[in-house]
Amino acid sequence: MTALLSIALIHFFALISPGPDFFFVTQSAIRQSRMHALFAALGISLSILVWAICAISGLHYLFQKIAWLQQVLMILGGIYLIYLGYLMLKSALNRNKSNTLEKDEVSYQSKSHIKLLLQGFFTNMANPKALVYFSSVFALAINTDTPLSAQSSLLLLVWLESLIWFSIVAYIFSWDKITNYYQRFTKWIDGITGGIFISFGCFLIFNKD
Repeated sequence: MTALLSIALIHFFALISPGPDFFFVTQSAIRQSRMHALFAALGISLSILVWAICAISGLHYLFQKIAWLQQVLMILGGIYLIYLGYLMLKSALNRNKSNTLEKDEVSYQSKSHIKLLLQGFFTNMANPKALVYFSSVFALAINTDTPLSAQSSLLLLVWLESLIWFSIVAYIFSWDKITNYYQRFTKWIDGITGGIFISFGCFLIFNKD
């Protein structure tokens, strides 16, 4: 139980650290709707669950044996994050044109919930370093003698904690007051968020550690 609480605390601080997942959920909440953002949060939490399962299954050791595989996945993930960042920067630049905001909002609202779920899923999957993180954290509670029930409890803990956190983020950033504030600085916020995504993408591509 102590190990589970320790992992829950470590994972909480990892979750609240701003990253692509956080910015994707906030953008979904502000630009579209609370329900869209909740589907994005679900997609991210499912991706986190996949990485956690891979860590327990020992995929991290496969990465150690086949170093180039992790590097390829990081490059692909970086390209995806750069692509999302490009779309946000493009949206910010287009706001200099007349009537762009209204058209852009219609475009964002037309996105299906499933599309947001998939984008959230792939946004988190874009960072293979999550596998290293979970492998390190799970070492606190799992060894060769750990029963399947304990491993399942750990996976459920990580998934629920992730889903709850990002659902809270989705709820807060879908408030009307925050949405109205966003509309006043939409061009700058989109531009900064796009730059953050591109920075994360470049970090994944050029990081050699």
